[in-house]
Amino acid sequence: MHTNLNRRRFAALAATLPLVGVTGTYAQSTPEAPMEPVAIPPVEVSPDALEVNIGFLPIMIYAPIYVALEKGYYAERGLDVKPTPMNSGTDLAVMVSTNDLQFALSGVGPAFWNGIDTGLPLQIVAPGHEEGNPVATPLMVSAESEITAVEELAGKKVSVNAPGATEYWLQKALETGGLGIGDIDLQYLTFPDAVAALTSGALDAAMIGEPLATQGVQDGSLRILSNDFDVAGVQVTALFSNSDWIDANPEAAANFVAGYIQACRDLVDEPNDPLNLTIINKYTNVPMELIAASVRPTYQVNAAINLDNLVVLQEFFAERELLAVSEPIDPATVVRQDVIDAALELVGSR
Repeated sequence: MHTNLNRRRFAALAATLPLVGVTGTYAQSTPEAPMEPVAIPPVEVSPDALEVNIGFLPIMIYAPIYVALEKGYYAERGLDVKPTPMNSGTDLAVMVSTNDLQFALSGVGPAFWNGIDTGLPLQIVAPGHEEGNPVATPLMVSAESEITAVEELAGKKVSVNAPGATEYWLQKALETGGLGIGDIDLQYLTFPDAVAALTSGALDAAMIGEPLATQGVQDGSLRILSNDFDVAGVQVTALFSNSDWIDANPEAAANFVAGYIQACRDLVDEPNDPLNLTIINKYTNVPMELIAASVRPTYQVNAAINLDNLVVLQEFFAERELLAVSEPIDPATVVRQDVIDAALELVGSR
């Protein structure tokens, strides 16, 4: 059903078209909960539970996966979920396409869409995170920089963490100063490397994701140049699954998404709940104080997917010559709305 050919085809695409970089999306908040970890209650998994493997990147924006697992939302629905941290979104998509993983939460960037175009059995079953206002991936400069306005970046070295969605953020940030990506010297550096390059003077500006953005402001090394640009509500990550597995296990797929939705609601309703912070800290090693102070992720409480947004992103990737397809893929052919609807029947709509 799944072959090594699919794996090779996707790997070949990934080698030339890196998956979209991932950023966090939050609404600034002041922590009210105590910063001491609390006990995470043990979860009892039925011996008859269906084993489900999920992959994720161990960073803050994937909190719904951690929360649903540790609060027993999967277990209470008859699922024995085995989490697997990975190093890249490309690895996640490959392993879902071969059914080594049944679910993954990752970016839906160029490699994802090119993989769909080659026929890989990947389908979206829920949205991931969204950017809010202020954004969680601001355009930043060194605290010592003489640059005080976006328009001063013309001809300057500015970085994003990877080709893909963060470039879209940068484009929108630059537009607030009448510039575009073509007006700057674009660099690719991971968020931690970009922080180091800014403070050393090797880089003029960079998109910096949470929690590093807040950490840089707190320690006095970085300054926000712009954190208010038009990307609110843009969905660049998604929960996706293997389409053949979904067809063979429709009830399990709906139960998994139902647990995920419950966790999204918890994080929207009580982002700084001590248990939520403790769980996120367990999977990311980010200090609880920094999690609470960072701009927090925005999640859809009814798993609503913005199809138009997915078209706009594909068009942007195509303009950047990151897509192999000539026309955008219709997102409706990739989203399993039937799974989302079945999950909402289980948890109710809000």
